[in-house]
Amino acid sequence: MANDDELLRLEYESASRLLGSLTEIRFKLLALVPALTGAVVALTSAGSTGVELLAIGGLGLVATSGVLAYELRNGELCRRATDRVTNLETQLLPGGPLIGGPGRAPKLFGVVPASQHLGVGLVYGAALGGWVYLVVWGAAKALGAGTHSRPLGLVVGVIAALVIVRDVVIAER
Repeated sequence: MANDDELLRLEYESASRLLGSLTEIRFKLLALVPALTGAVVALTSAGSTGVELLAIGGLGLVATSGVLAYELRNGELCRRATDRVTNLETQLLPGGPLIGGPGRAPKLFGVVPASQHLGVGLVYGAALGGWVYLVVWGAAKALGAGTHSRPLGLVVGVIAALVIVRDVVIAER
């Protein structure tokens, strides 16, 4: 029968692998989502019909929202795995956990405290804001707003992006 120390080490290895896998998935999504969104938004032409813009934007909005829902759940699992790994490191490692407690956070642009929460919020805010831009532009164009449809889409997209950044940062805490 294995002793308690061996069981703790097995649990630590398992929790560390889980944390590594969750982190790898997160990084892949954080690279893919903005790249795909940016490419589609950039390649969408002013010659597209309102219905085409609505369809492209709507599909992107729904798909990205689904990925964000997955990301938020993944974030919760990461937090739990991190807590567990930290607890196990406290028990197993003579110097305590490998990653210490919260230190002084660097500042983004010298102003905003940088964090993973903010990073995730910015990525998904920008992506979802881009899709909202296409949806509103398409809806306004389909309803006959003419030359005002694109600027309207832009304003609503930016507002949506800012709201989403705030909401994701709050949800990730």
